Amino acid sequence: MRDDHEERARQRRLTLLQRVFMVLLLLICLASDYFLFQHVYLLDYKLLRHLVDSTAHGSVAFCCWSIFLLQTEKYSESGVSTFSSLGMLKKCFFNGITASLLDVDHFIAAGALTLAGATHLNGRPFGHAVTFIIVVALLVSRCSRRVQARKRRYRVCFIVVAWFSHQLRDGMRLGLWFWPLGSTPPVNYFLYVAMEEGLPFVMAKWWRKAPAMTEMEKLELALQKADEESEEESGDEANSSDEEEGARLLMSADAKGLSSSPAEATSPRRKLSDVV
Repeated sequence: MRDDHEERARQRRLTLLQRVFMVLLLLICLASDYFLFQHVYLLDYKLLRHLVDSTAHGSVAFCCWSIFLLQTEKYSESGVSTFSSLGMLKKCFFNGITASLLDVDHFIAAGALTLAGATHLNGRPFGHAVTFIIVVALLVSRCSRRVQARKRRYRVCFIVVAWFSHQLRDGMRLGLWFWPLGSTPPVNYFLYVAMEEGLPFVMAKWWRKAPAMTEMEKLELALQKADEESEEESGDEANSSDEEEGARLLMSADAKGLSSSPAEATSPRRKLSDVV
């Protein structure tokens, strides 16, 4: 009964934290978008505008990943909380940095490290295509095929949440770019906000559908444990045989010492008789 009460209390805490980050995500979207829409006041402050935009991308991804982690914690089947506030903040910060770094493709496409070149491209750079995220996600999943299923999906979710939340913000103005098919019309603002809020929940549900451990992974784990146990048993047998060998050598050494002690005791008398 107590465990059920503690579990319900834990679920309530996680839900409350989720709602806090959902409200924070909404406020970040509204505030940053309102600021960036003031073109008249920002014409002479292009660097400030791009810094605010990049910070908004990172902050949105930070909140989205927080919601994702809290949702996966709610899905925890063990009933034992592994939630760590500091660990979650580190992961969310890294996700936000990953989202902001997507704009590096502007400089790659421009072939220069100047702001003017990066912001005056003929088209959108490669990293802002939805197909780019799909390709990277497939590569991550492919390279992680030896990893446990949920860990593999976790890595894919990290990429999708970081970069698709970035592309959704850009899609509000330019639409979503599905290379080589083309772009969609600009995403409706309310739809954009709803998609940002729903993205972490969709990815968490997809992550949950992966088995905690497949039958093959269970078999591999059992074989690994069997190998470790056999190595421990062989090590114990080797240690016991070494101890027996050491005891046998000590006993033989003691026997030799006892047999030689009478001879050593009579030897001084022989020397004395020889002298006399």
